[in-house]
Amino acid sequence: MMKYFGCLSFILCSFPLSAATLDVEIQGINDGGILHLAIYNSKEVFESDRGDKPGLQPGIEVAVVEKIGKGTYKGSFEIPTGTYAIGVYVDENENEKLDTNFLGIPKEQYGFSNNAKAFGIPKFESASFQLNEYKKISIGLK
Repeated sequence: MMKYFGCLSFILCSFPLSAATLDVEIQGINDGGILHLAIYNSKEVFESDRGDKPGLQPGIEVAVVEKIGKGTYKGSFEIPTGTYAIGVYVDENENEKLDTNFLGIPKEQYGFSNNAKAFGIPKFESASFQLNEYKKISIGLK
């Protein structure tokens, strides 16, 4: 009997038991296009992503690729509690990548959680936040 209880306990502890709600609002969308939004659960993936592989991949908890118009985007996500960072850009010419100039400066709108700023991609620590039960994140695009 204890053997079965131990197995059940291990199985239950292997899965996240609590989910939290994350509301994301992206403000200041100038022209619309394809929104690429990623909620990262990995420092390494966040700091190495250049916007050239859209969609879900290891290190990304949620990926949104959606046609949007001018204005504001709002999304709500149920994800496990933890530490996350968000990166977002609007692919205005719909070529499935974040276009940059010869210096590497983005030519399309982009932003990060905490409205983190850096030359290039900010450090995970400056863009990350703790999600416990509920959190609303507002990101102003550059």
